[in-house]
Amino acid sequence: MSVRWRWGVLLGMVMLWGCTLPRIIVLNDPLDAHQHNDLGVAYEQRGEFDLAGREYRRAAELDKGWALPLINLGNIAARSAEWQRATEHYQAALARQPDNAEAMNNLAWVLAQAGRPAEALPWAQQAVAAAAADPRCWDTLAEVYLALGRTAEAHAAAAQGLVLNPSPALRASLASKLSTN
Repeated sequence: MSVRWRWGVLLGMVMLWGCTLPRIIVLNDPLDAHQHNDLGVAYEQRGEFDLAGREYRRAAELDKGWALPLINLGNIAARSAEWQRATEHYQAALARQPDNAEAMNNLAWVLAQAGRPAEALPWAQQAVAAAAADPRCWDTLAEVYLALGRTAEAHAAAAQGLVLNPSPALRASLASKLSTN
């Protein structure tokens, strides 16, 4: 065997062996948590809820102190009437930011929708205390009071929400609660 041939065989074996080595590929995600959340909002607006959920989960993973991506996950679950899953997301958001009025309000609303108004009441009251200028919180509180059969308190909450110049859709919701017996 010639030296040239041996080197050729050896070189060929090294090349084959090199092709079978495991490769480690490190992918770098250039987006930060806020950008993933914004992308999730865009997907949600287009009705692509699975993709939105993926982006919200990634945002929540990247910033473990930020509640908004978890609130957004709860909103997606609530949209599908998945009350338990929505509740879990809102509670996780509140574990990150205990004073988050939006998370409190949405948790109260979901609990009321799930037929658990007694559990919803303290959350609705805390949301109103934290964000008294937000008519959505007053709407939720009115809804919880109605579910508890406390009509007078529901009317007072709805009236307070109407004073705050809500959007037309929210105005209609508050007005309907105000007219409920």
